[in-house]
Amino acid sequence: MLGVWAVGALACVLGVADPPSTGSHATWDQEVIDLVRVATTAALAITLLLGPGILWRAAGERRIGLAFLPLPGLALLIVTAGVAWVLAGSVEPRVVCFAVFVPLLGLLLGGLIGAGSENMLEPEEQRALLIAGLALGIAVGRSLWALGPAGELYAGGISRTLVAEGRPDSRIPYLLPQLIAHGNGPYSPTAASLFAPYNFSSRGPLAGMASAPIVFMSGGHPPVGAPELPWRPFDPQGFMAYRLAMMTFTCTVFLSLWELVRRIGGVGAARLALLLAATTPFFLHDIWFTWPKLLAASFVLLAGLCIVERRALSSGLLVGIGYLMHPSALMGLSGIGLLAVWSLKNADWRRPDLKAAMLLAAGVTVGLLAWRFVNGSHYAQDDFFQYVTQAGFDLDPSLARWVGFRLASLGNTLLPMMLPLFFSSDISINPVGGIGSPALHFFFQYWTGLPFGVGIVFFSLLLLSLWRAGRLWPWPIVATVLVPLVSFTVYWGSSDTGMLREGLQAWTLVLIAVVALQQAEVGFPWLRLAPMRAILALRTGEVMAIALGPVLATDRFQLLSETFTLNDVVALLTMLSCSLVLAGVVWRTIPSHLDERR
Repeated sequence: MLGVWAVGALACVLGVADPPSTGSHATWDQEVIDLVRVATTAALAITLLLGPGILWRAAGERRIGLAFLPLPGLALLIVTAGVAWVLAGSVEPRVVCFAVFVPLLGLLLGGLIGAGSENMLEPEEQRALLIAGLALGIAVGRSLWALGPAGELYAGGISRTLVAEGRPDSRIPYLLPQLIAHGNGPYSPTAASLFAPYNFSSRGPLAGMASAPIVFMSGGHPPVGAPELPWRPFDPQGFMAYRLAMMTFTCTVFLSLWELVRRIGGVGAARLALLLAATTPFFLHDIWFTWPKLLAASFVLLAGLCIVERRALSSGLLVGIGYLMHPSALMGLSGIGLLAVWSLKNADWRRPDLKAAMLLAAGVTVGLLAWRFVNGSHYAQDDFFQYVTQAGFDLDPSLARWVGFRLASLGNTLLPMMLPLFFSSDISINPVGGIGSPALHFFFQYWTGLPFGVGIVFFSLLLLSLWRAGRLWPWPIVATVLVPLVSFTVYWGSSDTGMLREGLQAWTLVLIAVVALQQAEVGFPWLRLAPMRAILALRTGEVMAIALGPVLATDRFQLLSETFTLNDVVALLTMLSCSLVLAGVVWRTIPSHLDERR
């Protein structure tokens, strides 16, 4: 951790002494400088995210769990951004950020030197952070690679989405650093033009606000209008800094999964769940797309942990915070609500826990009402309620059309190859104004459907494990797997090309948790067999396939750009090395390594 601190502190020095400038950055030495900025800014994001929690743990009598360790850092980043926003008319926002975080970095340095990071983090926690860091490394490498698929949205610009379809969602949270940097209000004319056709209230602001101090401290100057500079590894408008911050925040989902499974099934189950999640293609794709849905899912998992421990009010508050990251967090309530009424273990059907249900609802309501109050008469989230009645572009469908649309959506979610074979012309999986190649349609399955999303070589094992878990624990599987899937299928009417990316992030994480818990229950039989471990390790190959495949299949198998050759070599080596290390860790994980229970 001390090394991460040192590299992160260098980002602050570079942000002040030598901020990135506009202009062409195609020479070798300029590429090197930009790559240094990427590495230091990623380290700064990790330091500011985990540092306050580490200090809290060092100073407090009660040891907070690893998954809760990022919460103080996130809170401080958000509060600092809010203060900087309020004071923007009289004090430059980056000055406010430096005034808050430079003393914090000093305190953290003293704590690390005095106690040592090895004493602040248990060995298993350090291992969990390492695995999450490897997943982050793959995502950073992909976002750093200069090449993109044919039809990529905002291709050649700093806010490119890395996907050949029309959703601009990956740069919506970046609007918050833009507004803060220029002191524009959430409903100012500038904000109205940036958020159009929606408005500020349509999405929770917390993820974008948390990224703002990292953008400012690393030297970024967000523009008033759209971020449309030509792409380079580290841009002066701070979009890459924002992307690095958002990906770092999103990786907290691995820690939340680890904590949840550890509390239920022990350290061995938690480590297996973490390895499975970090090598799941869907999760990696969601991280580098740079939207906060997995971050919202991280809070849903923490809320699930609290409800398992019968802390219903805390569970509701965490769902409410997740909602302020992204509204998709509310999708987790179908499962959490059932577990509030009837507990995970020894549920008494004749005595539902109505008190827990009311406390859960009260906690969620705090977040909902707070957002409603902040936005006042501007509040507008009607589109999210309209999804339940519509069927694609048909806002008033017949019953047959409504049902057929959802059956198609469920099929594309659960059946392999249905999407590219029968829905290849759908606007949701094609570039704006055109039709993508069959290869692009094939790789879209990794982001929208379960069979490829979890890794097609792993899918049959997932189904087998879920079947066995259902026989072991029928009520928990119904409450956390079956009911949420049915509920979201009924709700989601915006597109029918697969629901995984639309709001099933937390649900997919629960599937991974169930597999790990089922394996732990029977002694990790998969890990005793070399062929099974090979199947699990090969999932990193599928991660590399979705990172490289859409580009190679549409760009004549070109690996390196002519303009950013050194950058691309580093990006590819980063992806490859992190994937190989993850594969090696999975391969070497055997039951004797996972026999510790807590």
